[in-house]
Amino acid sequence: MVPLFRHRPIGLPLSGLVFGLALLVTNPSGAAEQIKLSLGGKMEQYFFLTDADELPGESLNSSGALSDVEVYFSGKTVLDNGIEISAKIEMEAENKNSGEVDEQYIDVKTAFGRLRVGETEGFNHNFSYETPYVAYEDDEIVGRVVPRRTSISVKEIMTFERFTGDAFQIGYESPTIAGFTVGANYFPTTTQGEDGFFDKSTIDNNAWEVSGAWEGRVRGGKVGLVGGYFDSQSRVGGNDGETAWNVSAQAEIGGFTVGGSFIRSTPDDELNSSTFGIATTYEIGPWGIGASYFRVRADAIPNAIIKDKIDQGKLEASYVLIRGIKLGMTGFIVGQEPAGGPEFNDMGLISSAILRF
Repeated sequence: MVPLFRHRPIGLPLSGLVFGLALLVTNPSGAAEQIKLSLGGKMEQYFFLTDADELPGESLNSSGALSDVEVYFSGKTVLDNGIEISAKIEMEAENKNSGEVDEQYIDVKTAFGRLRVGETEGFNHNFSYETPYVAYEDDEIVGRVVPRRTSISVKEIMTFERFTGDAFQIGYESPTIAGFTVGANYFPTTTQGEDGFFDKSTIDNNAWEVSGAWEGRVRGGKVGLVGGYFDSQSRVGGNDGETAWNVSAQAEIGGFTVGGSFIRSTPDDELNSSTFGIATTYEIGPWGIGASYFRVRADAIPNAIIKDKIDQGKLEASYVLIRGIKLGMTGFIVGQEPAGGPEFNDMGLISSAILRF
């Protein structure tokens, strides 16, 4: 599946970035038309059936539904000197989150690379080859339809977005040379929506990441490899800082895609974790099928010998009605084992309708 948006974003000091932006925008020789916004978005609807192990006193419903709807406002202009300035705003558009800004950022693209300022995920998320899927692009769904029995959250678990979300960041993406791209980000804080000054005694802060990507052609397809490193400081008197690294790779030959990823996290609270995932897909015409597996091992207490465990497998099928409209069906089985506790085995089916406009 070809993503509608792909960015390959690296970090510069804030003062230098702001100065550079000011020069670009105020340069009289770069006059251009005012940015005109266009409208886009996504609508994801999921209905699921589950058979989940219950704790005493629980009475879990065997069916449910999820929605994820966003509206995008985007636009760009090109200055006379060839510099491209673009902006994007993503807003939640359903239920209790309706009207909230999910992401907002400005890009300035030149022959020397891309500068980015705003609230969005770091570029490691955009670089990384998360295990490929065909029914939908986001592997949060299974984790949202089964009861959580361990300390592990599988939301964005393969990239550094799990640590920063859509916090404010500045970054720079290098041009691609001989297939290589390098990028980095700096986050003053990992909390989204911070206004002005903040107290370092209340939140973790001064996070940064750096990633490198290579993509090359092979006979009948292409291959890629990505690696990244992340670090954030704990709040004063706290221990919520984080250090992590990840690698991922993917090969596409004909209609086949196979990929895998690994991430290792060593936070200041010593609740270390590691995650490994692998998947393969095959697409022919509008049809797609896929299979994937990932495993997570995490310390429930510092330097634990017995760990929280998750093992998840999926089989998927999809059909593209027209560009931007996809129907899917996913079967899954999840094994969760809390440290020192019983094992929970959950299984189910998820039907999906994904629209991009």
